[in-house]
Amino acid sequence: MREILNYPPIEKTELETVKALINRIAEATSDENCSRELSELNRITGKLHEAIEFAEYWGWTDLDTLAEKVLTAEPPYINDLTKDEIAEIVSMTKTCLLSGEDNKADYYMELLHKSLPLTDVMRYIMSEKDEETIVNDMIKAASNSVIAL
Repeated sequence: MREILNYPPIEKTELETVKALINRIAEATSDENCSRELSELNRITGKLHEAIEFAEYWGWTDLDTLAEKVLTAEPPYINDLTKDEIAEIVSMTKTCLLSGEDNKADYYMELLHKSLPLTDVMRYIMSEKDEETIVNDMIKAASNSVIAL
């Protein structure tokens, strides 16, 4: 697999700082109360976050998982994915979902979503079909997609 398709490493030295920032943002009562924390988090991650992303996060994830997700680089757009690469990404995504590596699975689903004009990548990946059929269905659907401007 090409280097650009590998799951990006997370800067572990920033993990504790990001966790503390997320907690302060989650506890704030308004965006104004946490503007410094949001600015710092955006600087560290290179992404634009809003306070609502972290509101009551404990109801749907844990702090470690959320911090790692925030620190993970955005997946790239790859305009020339090969059939073998799509198959490998589908296989890795399924493996990650089964092993509880949700951040990694989300990363690869977003990579496929960005790189193939498909609206529901998860539907393909979670189908009961064999991997080759899934990949062929994805390629066929992507080739039939029309984007209206």
